[in-house]
Amino acid sequence: MKEIKTKSISHRVKLYFDQNLIIRFFNLLFNPLKLFSKLKNFHKRKKNSSKINWEERVNNFGKYSVLDTQTPKNEFNYVTNLQKKILLGNLRNYLTGKEKRLLDFGCGAGRFSKDLSKLNKNLTVIAMDKEKKLIKLARSSKKIKFIHLKKLKQIKYKFDVIFIANVLGGIKLNELKKITSYLKSKLRKNGIIILNENVDRKYSGEKNFEYWISRSENFYKNLFKDLSLKKVDEYKYLQNITSVFIGKKTKS
Repeated sequence: MKEIKTKSISHRVKLYFDQNLIIRFFNLLFNPLKLFSKLKNFHKRKKNSSKINWEERVNNFGKYSVLDTQTPKNEFNYVTNLQKKILLGNLRNYLTGKEKRLLDFGCGAGRFSKDLSKLNKNLTVIAMDKEKKLIKLARSSKKIKFIHLKKLKQIKYKFDVIFIANVLGGIKLNELKKITSYLKSKLRKNGIIILNENVDRKYSGEKNFEYWISRSENFYKNLFKDLSLKKVDEYKYLQNITSVFIGKKTKS
């Protein structure tokens, strides 16, 4: 399996100690206050499924908020470039070169948008995100238009390609079904969707983490079954397994 590794050896060591279950157990065992806080937060998350406070997250981390916050800030571009190589490399295999409009859904500050606009000379990118402060950090150009997404009806065009990178895991199930249904309606016949999401093969349902919902590969395949979604690649980053899916709309 491909793996994106942080370059900093000291950071890798820190991650090892942070993620090692035995070490974490003893740290909690000898720190009763921390253990109590963990148990309290676990009960709270179980009762009210986790949801990211994006406004607070962006205030704290700026453009870096779209990556796992365990990523060193000075490696943001390094990690992003490796992800681009994987995602765009797979996407190019499915393009005809005649695509004219691409939706970068959940674009953040546009870390993929510029490279997406270069997939062919006639392609225009509409990049949307619900977090206004991230859109303000982005830079529009002749080929890229950034839009603060307040409601789905703002997505008016039909698209040849819809690009979604690590977005759906932050959305609850009832809202997720509504969003994906609307996005599919905005995909042209023979249009392509590419999806990049953290997955877990140990279960078939959902698992709530503090800031993210991890779902199975089959969950996403079923969510987009009318597009014959299939896994085309996978990679590991930090403790997460990420699958790359591509689907095609064959009916209008």
